[in-house]
Amino acid sequence: MLLASRRILAVVLCAAALLAVLPQSAQAPWSGRLASFLWAPLRPGTAALAWLRDRVRAPEDPYPNLPDELRAALEERDRLRGELDAADLRIGKLEREVGELTGYRPADRAGWRPRLANVVERGGARPGGLLGIDIGVAQGVSEGDPAVVGGSQLLGIVAAGGSEGRSWVVPLDDRRAGRIDAVVHPSGAAGTGKGAAGREPGRGPRPTVLVQLLPQGNRTLVGELEPGADGRAADVRAGDAVLLSDASWRPAAQGMRIGLVESVGALDANPLRRRITVRMESDPARTSRLVVKVRESAVQGGAR
Repeated sequence: MLLASRRILAVVLCAAALLAVLPQSAQAPWSGRLASFLWAPLRPGTAALAWLRDRVRAPEDPYPNLPDELRAALEERDRLRGELDAADLRIGKLEREVGELTGYRPADRAGWRPRLANVVERGGARPGGLLGIDIGVAQGVSEGDPAVVGGSQLLGIVAAGGSEGRSWVVPLDDRRAGRIDAVVHPSGAAGTGKGAAGREPGRGPRPTVLVQLLPQGNRTLVGELEPGADGRAADVRAGDAVLLSDASWRPAAQGMRIGLVESVGALDANPLRRRITVRMESDPARTSRLVVKVRESAVQGGAR
């Protein structure tokens, strides 16, 4: 009997290890159904406990000692007020969706179309993790499409392994996004009281600076600043904007905002070289809606 129990335990552990190495896109279709199946035996118990709770702690009457007609009128008022509040929330949601979509250039001029998506699942990796969205190949989404929020804030890139109606987005701060080439643009004054467009009194505008960023998680990316041709350190300051300038990304993503320079400091290994920390403007952990910039050819050609 003990030997049989050990064999069963070994089989279960092997099956769990096999499932753990499967990609998230392969686990998503059946994991929800398995969870509901495992939860089914507990449903009668939870229903009985809810019934007992209602009997022990009966709900209070919001309108005690009132005539039935007045009570019915007040309850109807509360119902209509609830419907009005729900309608206001729905209108606000639609206005935000319209604002997301109208923040882009006309699709017929840019070679891409915006596809609004909801985040319906989050990967279990720490920190961060992939974002599962409710659009896929059927809507023209393919590997490498950029995902953005707020019209110009780059959030991540679509990963491989999508299906007809589901895709996975790798956030920029996830190491799976790889190294990212970017350009640092001088901000207006960055809170230093200096002139607009990165100018200082009596001096010309600060030049842009190329930098390669490495994701670090927690909405941050780091990069090492190369000295200029004259040997001087690059003039980068906290608050400067960081834009994507990476040939390996789609043209629709070029020039989009990655974030802002959070700090500039010396490297521990080499104090003569400087390192910058960039903080993403968007927060993948709190994002519930995003836009995927889908190539026009993929939309016209259908599923690929």
